[in-house]
Amino acid sequence: MMQELSPTLQALREEAELLRLAFLDRQGYPRVVPVWFVLIDGAYYIGIGTTSAKWKAMQRDARVGWVIDGGTRGHYQGVSLRGHAEEVRDTAWRARVYEALGKKYFGAADDAEFINIFGQVDDPEAVYVRLIPDATLTWEH
Repeated sequence: MMQELSPTLQALREEAELLRLAFLDRQGYPRVVPVWFVLIDGAYYIGIGTTSAKWKAMQRDARVGWVIDGGTRGHYQGVSLRGHAEEVRDTAWRARVYEALGKKYFGAADDAEFINIFGQVDDPEAVYVRLIPDATLTWEH
């Protein structure tokens, strides 16, 4: 059962720039890397390259974990989730994630730097992934 997030934690995940993604590498060790992400209808989405270690790992084993956290001494907060990664294959949903990432990080999906990183909306070397949680842990202190 998914835990309902407090208004403070909902705001944190809406405003956070980075999500720390954990996956299992080729040797079976956990790796944690920061990635850009967007929330669409309450779900977490990331965009990565098809040749990236992250994507290769998720194809071998879809189990992932992720954390969004922050704060200052005496005011730490965060949400830690675990679940699995699922490729967004639907063209319309891919476009929706692409547009959301472009808007969040560059102001618009037609920004030259964004296109340099992610390519065009239908770039075959970009993969968009939905992170589907099955357990949540939160903290605020």
